[in-house]
Amino acid sequence: MQDRVAHAYLFSGPRGVGKTTTARLLAKAVNCQNRKDKDNEPCDECPSCQEISAARSIDVIEIDAASYTGVDNVRDNIIDNAQFRPTKSKFKVFIIDEVHMLSIPAFNALLKILEEPPEYIIFILATTELRKIPDTIISRCQRFDFKKVAYDEMKKYLEKVAKEEKIKVDKEVIDKIINKSDSCVRDAVSLLDQIMATGEKHITAEIASVVLPSSNVDETLNFISYLINKNAPEAITQINKLTDDGVNLNHFINDTVELLRVMMITKSNIKTNSLGLDLSNDTEKMLAKLNKNISSQEIIALIDLLLKRRAEIKNTPIPQLPPELAIVEWCGDGQDDPPSPESFGEARQEIPKKEEVKSEIKQSSSPYNLVPSPYTLSLKNVENKWDEFIGLIEKKSTSLAFILKSASLLEVVNNTVHLSVAFSLHKEKLLDKICQREIEITLSEVMNEKIKIDAIVTENTAYTKKEDDLELQSLTATFGGEIVN
Repeated sequence: MQDRVAHAYLFSGPRGVGKTTTARLLAKAVNCQNRKDKDNEPCDECPSCQEISAARSIDVIEIDAASYTGVDNVRDNIIDNAQFRPTKSKFKVFIIDEVHMLSIPAFNALLKILEEPPEYIIFILATTELRKIPDTIISRCQRFDFKKVAYDEMKKYLEKVAKEEKIKVDKEVIDKIINKSDSCVRDAVSLLDQIMATGEKHITAEIASVVLPSSNVDETLNFISYLINKNAPEAITQINKLTDDGVNLNHFINDTVELLRVMMITKSNIKTNSLGLDLSNDTEKMLAKLNKNISSQEIIALIDLLLKRRAEIKNTPIPQLPPELAIVEWCGDGQDDPPSPESFGEARQEIPKKEEVKSEIKQSSSPYNLVPSPYTLSLKNVENKWDEFIGLIEKKSTSLAFILKSASLLEVVNNTVHLSVAFSLHKEKLLDKICQREIEITLSEVMNEKIKIDAIVTENTAYTKKEDDLELQSLTATFGGEIVN
């Protein structure tokens, strides 16, 4: 070190990669009493280094901006404190963690002292969201961007920790820890500590499974595999298991889309490391294997479908329903051709040719000689035969049966069965000429009467209103107010 120290540093990057730890090391280095000229490392033995290590140095002040966001806290904890010279050390160091949480007035107050800092003050700002930091603050700091730790480096570090603890950890377990931690060193070490707490001297995959659940990557790869193989039962089962385990389905769909994106791009012979991703060798091999069974156009179609259904998760009382709909739409009944990107577009819909409609109607003609009858059919009659009708439809089209199962019977008027569905896409499917004809013929066979169907889209306004009322009451209680009608 050449005593050329900046008055302000900005460390930005993802969580758990060592921003705050590096800030403390820098505070040690500039204040180390035994550090020699042109030496960069602190001794870790002098009183100053030991006090900083024990977090009891009065000249190194750590502030959690997430807890102290207001301008008053900046004035009290930083500006007023900065007027006094360090007590024991050469520099008084302020480490402000999660600095992006400061309010605009607090940033303005901090900017003033950053513009004209005392010579004995060093500011180290740490953030996970650089975009939220005002440009005026960034321009007055030396900026260092921290990256996620590479897979190989993380593996070496975890193996070193395990060796120091005299515990043997299988390679498979190390790989799962790295994938689960998402290249976050802090999370990886925490997971390793939990596994070593079992007291075993040799950690196998079986032992680790007690503490370490399947990694997000493993779950996502399994889900993609089910989709590619059109295995709707297993995919739906997995979605419901994830829901029972408390997994955020929105995040899970995001992870799925991210890996599908990798698959799409690698089909253009682009390596994953150029995408800023550090995937394990096993993950890369699995993605390459899956890529052989799906085309680029199918990947694009699947990504479009998942993104569309993901947006519906927050608006439905059943979180797993949109992913389930996506699975059924994608997998179909196992007899249809693979969907194309246009299948999921909002603007274009293929209209069946007249000859195809005639052919479909001919194939689905009823063995019964049905003739118009007096309007004696009731809603109760239909309800009694509904399960039998669904069973027959399910043999012809799984996706159509799924929609009918989720529909509600509203009324029967003049031998027309009126259905209620939750999504406009379901209404369009039911009233498609071919599908509508198939439903009417099958239902007519079951009821032994000529029947027509119609569908409308209804929203669960009662549920939405109840949810909104609860949110409003919670917000009001938080600020000590009351609701006035």
